[in-house]
Amino acid sequence: MENAEQRAGEPQALRLTQRLGLRFALTYGGIASVLFGIYAFPFELFGAERDWLTGYLAAYARLSGAVLGLAEPSVVVDGTYIYGRFALQIVRNCDAADVNILFVSAVLAFPAPRRTKALPLLLGLLALVAANVTRICSLYYVGVYRPDWFRAVHEEVWPLLLVALALVVFLACLKHLDSPEGLTSRGAGAAA
Repeated sequence: MENAEQRAGEPQALRLTQRLGLRFALTYGGIASVLFGIYAFPFELFGAERDWLTGYLAAYARLSGAVLGLAEPSVVVDGTYIYGRFALQIVRNCDAADVNILFVSAVLAFPAPRRTKALPLLLGLLALVAANVTRICSLYYVGVYRPDWFRAVHEEVWPLLLVALALVVFLACLKHLDSPEGLTSRGAGAAA
């Protein structure tokens, strides 16, 4: 008899899982669309005197320049430019905002109480910023030692690595996100 009850509860648990999955996908898509829209919006075409990301990009250049300066004291940062044995400019898409948006959207869309999301968001974003600074520093050295590899490493290798890292960071964050209240008990109750 218990076996028949379990089989009867399976479709209900499956429907619940499918509903949560669909809700996650739709919420994720909505949040990501809004964030990508804000990031890509051409504010300068509507009267903004300068790109609103300039200060953010310059901060990335300063941070990366400071890390590079530990091994290369001759590195100089001027705005969004890093000068040394190889010159780099931090521009849109060098800030890994797309990867950050994917990560933030996934955490915010995950069906868990809001109070559990702040710490995973903060730690995840810090990990992604550290990875991007590592990327920028590695690109500097690729430019110094293997300039013929620069384009492939910049446009193909690192973007793939950053997306994979964002997925790994999100999966690590799942351990710290509480499941929605009652989800576990409802799923267990339906299957019992």
